[in-house]
Amino acid sequence: MIAIPGRVSKLSVCLVLLALFSPAESATHDHAQQFKTERRKVRIPVKDFKLIDQNGKPFELENLSRKVLVISFSYTSCADVCPLITAAARQVQSGLTASERANVHLLTITTDPEIDSPRILAAYAKRYGAEFSNWSFLTGPEVALKKVWKNFGVRVSRKGRGIVEHTPLTAVMDRQRQLRFVYIGPSPDPMVILADMRALLAER
Repeated sequence: MIAIPGRVSKLSVCLVLLALFSPAESATHDHAQQFKTERRKVRIPVKDFKLIDQNGKPFELENLSRKVLVISFSYTSCADVCPLITAAARQVQSGLTASERANVHLLTITTDPEIDSPRILAAYAKRYGAEFSNWSFLTGPEVALKKVWKNFGVRVSRKGRGIVEHTPLTAVMDRQRQLRFVYIGPSPDPMVILADMRALLAER
């Protein structure tokens, strides 16, 4: 486990994240299928951020401060890795009990704001049967998204319109807004995510 002191500089957090998700260990779209999904325990604080959800309404992380969060990164025109990540997140949502749904929220954050407007994200979510009661699909200005990507150690590289390489990251955040588990790879196991999420729900 990598422990980060409570009083840690923003630069230090970024350096740790970049070390965790270095090119040698993280997969982009060209090579994702060569990598198995890797699970890691971490303890990294995440700063508040403001984006826009699939309804075009402002979203602020701070408003979910008492919930356990399952966060993933994808974009709607992706044809290989992102559908696997989104499908896994949908299985996680389907596996939640009624009481867990009240205490867990899923976030899918786009890596392609050029195409992924709120309307496009809403249509994408519906294709996967996502239930919006506890799942938000987020976009926003690229300058705002870049800060979020950096905060989570997600590398994003645009290759052309609708073609984006990015770190295939899914993560679970506790109620204190700390990343506690990260899964690096194209196909995270929903059962593992559910088990890790439930461990955090049980914490007091």
